[in-house]
Amino acid sequence: MKISTGKPSVKTYAWVCADRDCNTIACYKDPWNSQTVCKLWGATKLTSFHDAELAGATKKINAILKRIEKGNKDKKRKLSFIKFQNQLLLIWAAYGVVGPYDDHKTIVKALKLSSR
Repeated sequence: MKISTGKPSVKTYAWVCADRDCNTIACYKDPWNSQTVCKLWGATKLTSFHDAELAGATKKINAILKRIEKGNKDKKRKLSFIKFQNQLLLIWAAYGVVGPYDDHKTIVKALKLSSR
């Protein structure tokens, strides 16, 4: 049962090596949520768990990520973090792979299904 919160649902993605040598990493819709587009949350005020040092580091890291993303020559990819064994890796993520959590119409088209 899906509960409506009145807010739009967040699209989450998982990742897969898109070729045998894993030269490309493709991301697809999936509730597993092991891929995240690069940006860290900031806080509206300092707290004991997000103090001035962490707030400053967050700003610097986000500025670096933004600069790298601006230099991206391939607009079909996004600077992302992927998670494996609870650690993050910074990657260029490609999209367009169809998975089991895509909408019905997308899957039918990708698999060339027919109800005949």
